[in-house]
Amino acid sequence: DTLAVSFRYRHITNNIDLHAADVLQFQFQGKGHFKFDSKGKYAVYAGVYTGNAIDSGWGSTGWGTGKAVTNLFLKQLYFQAKPIKELEVQFGGIAPNNGENTEVTGYDNDAYLMGERVSIKAPKNLYFDEIILTNGHFGDFRTPSVFRRFDRLDESNYHQFMVRKKINKNVSFSADYTFESGTDTFRQGVKFSIPKFRIFDTMRFENYQRVDPHKGYGFGLYGEKVLKKKTTLYTGFSRIDTLIINGDRYPRGNRLYAGWNHKFT
Repeated sequence: DTLAVSFRYRHITNNIDLHAADVLQFQFQGKGHFKFDSKGKYAVYAGVYTGNAIDSGWGSTGWGTGKAVTNLFLKQLYFQAKPIKELEVQFGGIAPNNGENTEVTGYDNDAYLMGERVSIKAPKNLYFDEIILTNGHFGDFRTPSVFRRFDRLDESNYHQFMVRKKINKNVSFSADYTFESGTDTFRQGVKFSIPKFRIFDTMRFENYQRVDPHKGYGFGLYGEKVLKKKTTLYTGFSRIDTLIINGDRYPRGNRLYAGWNHKFT
């Protein structure tokens, strides 16, 4: 289903002008599935990735600071069933679901958990396009291999209730309540597609409210513009009030970021 190899050069200078990182990193992502029936109603999914921690999906080439880290781990392995069109069930080593939120205010794209997820898709009867219930164990930060986490399937410190809705072809949103190891958090994300707007084609606003045991708030605002179908310019602003397991490019504090992507072919 997915096969990707990526490289990035990471240079970080801190506020006292010391090089905190200066390294060439690589990332491998491979995900596939085996179908038990021709329609794919019942299948097993597996995902192999780099990264030796729950918040790290990158390995090190050894060029620059630090030693080479080239390990690959089977981080995801789960059974999926779709007995009817309106119902989907997953069980095993799965990934967190951020909805319309991204790894700015949600969980790092490299995160994993052990548990089960039920997704109900009946918008004609229940209004929302998708209602998602997840229960499981979130942790084992330095145990990326799913085979060493199977004993967590009978433990639970993570619950999530999420709803998703596409209002029209231009607007979609999600909202969720998540309990994780004693912390209660609400998240909401809204995505706008506005192709006739001169500044941005797509905009997204996402935020979280931590309500217990310590109150907190953070948000992210993002916009992108496609130029001549090949080049995408993007910029955003994030405010994260405390350390959370989000993407490593969005640490605590107020951050302004920008970048571009170009498709050569």
